[in-house]
Amino acid sequence: MQQYMECQNGAYTIRGTVYIPEQASPDHKVPMTVLCHGFTADRNETLFIHRRLAKILCTAGIAALCFDFMGSGESDGTFEEMSVLTETADVLAVLNYVRTLDYVDTGRVALHGMSQGGLVACLAAAREPQKIRALSLWAPALCIPDMCKKGYLLKVSLDKIEEIGYIDYQGEKLGLIYVRDALQTDVWEELRSYAGPIQTVHGTADQTVPYEYSLKLCEQFAGQCMLKTVEGADHDFETLAHNQQRLEYAAAFLKEHLSA
Repeated sequence: MQQYMECQNGAYTIRGTVYIPEQASPDHKVPMTVLCHGFTADRNETLFIHRRLAKILCTAGIAALCFDFMGSGESDGTFEEMSVLTETADVLAVLNYVRTLDYVDTGRVALHGMSQGGLVACLAAAREPQKIRALSLWAPALCIPDMCKKGYLLKVSLDKIEEIGYIDYQGEKLGLIYVRDALQTDVWEELRSYAGPIQTVHGTADQTVPYEYSLKLCEQFAGQCMLKTVEGADHDFETLAHNQQRLEYAAAFLKEHLSA
């Protein structure tokens, strides 16, 4: 069953879709995975891959919630107001909503994120480390703070962004708040508060988020983080085989760690 959802993050309404297993009820509580989409995507993610993952999980008895970040899809706000920290706050608001659902086992809640959504899922898990059972990532954009700290973003210098107040990104304004929040984000340090299992799935031909960032994640969190390599895959896993691999890796990991 699919169900429309809304929750509040301050003045903004966050909207999404919940995929609910048939057996879910107050007397038969099920685990939940919250799926976080990437930069410029929406709740379904590029080529509907999050919707596909949500349906796979639902069939396996795991509820899944796909939502639009503030400034994306159907949620309130503008793209110009968005940053990795506003998105982290969105995830925390969605997690609070999940805990009100009487069919959810709140002790078995996982986060999944693609690209920027992966970075944001890491930050949210770091803020509520005892409440997240597992952390599933696809090509997590842990490079975003590093890019800003090197003095540029999307090939635009930070000085220029400060001067005009935004980046013209394909006809949309990416606001100054995006840069300022990224500069104050240290995901490596923050994530140390999270002790649960992590899986990162990354393609070796990713030119957007280098594969080396997932290697570093596994080195920094040895014994806790598992890397699943997809040979030859680019950032969006743009073949049938590569997409199937990432779906299978994520579903198997989440099923394993959300079992009773």
